[in-house]
Amino acid sequence: VEQYNQSLVEQLASTMLNNRLGELVNSNNPPFTYGYVYHGGTYARSKEAFQGMAMVKDGNQLNALKVLLEETERAKRFGFTQTELDRAKAQVMSNIERTYNNRDKTESDILVDEYVRNFLEQEPMPGIAWEYEDTKKFLPSVTLAQTNEVIKKLVKDDSRVVVITGPKKDNVQMPTEAMVLNTFEGVKMADLKPYEEKATIKNLVKPFKSEGTIAKTENDAKLGTTTWTLSNGAKVTFKKTDFKDDEIVFAARSLGGSSVINDADFIKTQFAFPALSEAGVNGFSKADLTNYLAGKQVNVNPSIGNVTEGVSGRTTRKDLGTAMELMYAYFTGLNYNPDAFNAYKTKQSAMMDNLLSNPQFYFSSEHAKFMNQKNPRFVGIIPTEKEWANTDYKKAYDIYKEKFSNAGNFQFYFVGNIDEATFKNEVLQYIASLPSSGKTSTFKDTGYRQITGDYSKVYKKGKDPKSMVTISYIGETPYNEKEALALEALGEVATIKVIEKLREEESGIYGGGARGGMYKVPFSNYSFSINFPCGPENADKLTKSAIAELQKLIDKGPEQKDLDKYKEGEYNDDKTNMKDNMYWINALTKNQVDGSDKYEILNYQEKVKALTVKDLHDVAKKYLTKGRIVATLMPEDGWEKAKKEDAKAETAVIKAGAAK
Repeated sequence: VEQYNQSLVEQLASTMLNNRLGELVNSNNPPFTYGYVYHGGTYARSKEAFQGMAMVKDGNQLNALKVLLEETERAKRFGFTQTELDRAKAQVMSNIERTYNNRDKTESDILVDEYVRNFLEQEPMPGIAWEYEDTKKFLPSVTLAQTNEVIKKLVKDDSRVVVITGPKKDNVQMPTEAMVLNTFEGVKMADLKPYEEKATIKNLVKPFKSEGTIAKTENDAKLGTTTWTLSNGAKVTFKKTDFKDDEIVFAARSLGGSSVINDADFIKTQFAFPALSEAGVNGFSKADLTNYLAGKQVNVNPSIGNVTEGVSGRTTRKDLGTAMELMYAYFTGLNYNPDAFNAYKTKQSAMMDNLLSNPQFYFSSEHAKFMNQKNPRFVGIIPTEKEWANTDYKKAYDIYKEKFSNAGNFQFYFVGNIDEATFKNEVLQYIASLPSSGKTSTFKDTGYRQITGDYSKVYKKGKDPKSMVTISYIGETPYNEKEALALEALGEVATIKVIEKLREEESGIYGGGARGGMYKVPFSNYSFSINFPCGPENADKLTKSAIAELQKLIDKGPEQKDLDKYKEGEYNDDKTNMKDNMYWINALTKNQVDGSDKYEILNYQEKVKALTVKDLHDVAKKYLTKGRIVATLMPEDGWEKAKKEDAKAETAVIKAGAAK
């Protein structure tokens, strides 16, 4: 008990320090993309340590270390505030309360992980019921003196390890050991001030009286859903479940998305849309919101996608009101803050600047450029400095405001352990009151397509002897529900054959698989691909073997045993999926977006059962006999020599070991 309670005190101290770091990350001048501290296990299983980590832009590693040390030193010298402690207690209690409330629906992998830690690390395993009761009893008794004392004990001047990583670049100087030690000494002597508590949000949304009403109610007994059409035109569909004892997931969708934006404006705004929520709402910053939501299980994310705009999120029954309040604020009160956008760019650049030096990412990026060479809207899968310079934050903000000013074009979905009476009040207050223009919109097909035909492309990047192969088939075709399922099944069956041949028989790969599908939106199309990593010396041979396996499927169709194996897996997955709130949300929104059969989720097993070997054979002959594109990642020239030298060195080590 004492050990567990001590871990709670340490958790509170780490939570408070991480909340401070979070405020810095969410500020308009972030020192790093993200950073955190914790006390716990290390790479050495028998050792624990107080650890801090930050991700930064090239050349800023020393400054990030300085910020981590300064905030830790500030807490060590001056301690925390009572408001911070109260907030941290609420966070810890909220997290364990949610786990406790869902204790009878805990996923098996979470339990298994706990058993493994108990066996390998002797971590106590009293069970969630005991942990919840002990936390509820012990947490209120924890004082500031305890948390302030624990941070002093955890942060020491000896046994320190500093690891600094970064790419080798001529224009970037890596910190030296002397520079790191000077940073430590500088922080010890620094004139730091105590942490200043920010004013807390009292009302995220000013109290108001909603005039909204429910104009129409429709029940669907098959799906177990109820749909309300509200006085402002918005629709709300909800399904009460007991899949989790304390979970409500939700989504709102309106058709249109970026597809209705003209090419020039799309290029200027596409990378700004994800940044918009960084500005906060109703005059409150993102850091203010984070503090306001501390101790609440609320996650709300607005977005503008290719064919829809909307909101998605997750909450609990107790915190549903706060989630609805925040969703209302994203519809009506998104802040405009260029400084927040610039801070977002800084953080994103720190993450993305070196991605193209990663061979696998470079491969994906360059091949995407090749495939989309006829699409003027495609400028890359991540923004470069050029794209950021061309990005128009104000235009993106205006587009968002226009789209979210018309709630009548949205349909809202809620699935979970909903109390209908409480839920109805929240809907009338925060959704029925949203502004609406009465206009309807839908998405459009821009007309741009990826290239099709027979191509073979080789991309060279990196020094390590690692390769990646992608074999793909894409094109337009009228949507056919039976063919769509057969193509998906063919992907799973092809995965079985590719794994058998390339990994089991030829020992050439250590992963990989195939995937097939057919899609309605924004235009009817199909795709099928095989992907696998391998050694560069085997890339050509294994590509031919994979194509040969596909040819067998084209010539003879799959074996019955492989189709049966696929079906068995689908039956098991479907049983699990049907008890998952998020799975139901996705199924309900899919019907709105692509007009598919809304009862598809109920009939899936029957459709899988009806699949035959002939169905898969037919789609293999129809879709895998034309337009094959083979893309291969290879190391840069000279990799063969480097591999031979590595092999010689390895042999020398083995001989030396044997002699010894």
